[in-house]
Amino acid sequence: MTDAELLDELADILDADRAALTPETPLEPPLTWDSMALLAYLALMRFRFGKVLPGVSCKDFKTVGDLLAAARG
Repeated sequence: MTDAELLDELADILDADRAALTPETPLEPPLTWDSMALLAYLALMRFRFGKVLPGVSCKDFKTVGDLLAAARG
């Protein structure tokens, strides 16, 4: 999956305009980074990347870049 494709998925999860989503975008309103978005992100990591992330490991995510880094790391 390319970064562009991953950003498309994250835009859907975060209920965001894909054109406005960059790695520097903070995970705060107007983005929807809530418990449902977290579950969707964890499912994406599991089923598209084969990574099992504990939900608690995501509590320190501050930007979209943090989400991208976890997917790549």
